[in-house]
Amino acid sequence: MLIILITIYILITFVLTVLGIEKQTEVLKIFFISLLLTPLAGLIYLYGKKNNSTPISYYHCHECNYIYPIKMTDCPICMEKGIKVKLKKYQRPYTIAEKIGILNVA
Repeated sequence: MLIILITIYILITFVLTVLGIEKQTEVLKIFFISLLLTPLAGLIYLYGKKNNSTPISYYHCHECNYIYPIKMTDCPICMEKGIKVKLKKYQRPYTIAEKIGILNVA
């Protein structure tokens, strides 16, 4: 019975650690707080902590399938070819990859 309780405790600790990875916070700190104190303390720390990371916007060119992690309005590769193509803004590059398959990152 004790082994089952310890396993559940460690499993909850790992779940909180994965939630910390998704929230982009200090993962090791959440893991050790959850493991050494309680998972409840780790949960309070996880949701009480302000998210310090800034989201990155990605800009995709549908003509040459390049992705740019910096803010641009037109594709520089297509402009060299003489074509003016507006870039479309995405929050995650995975949504672009699902639509077109292979990506070229500039």
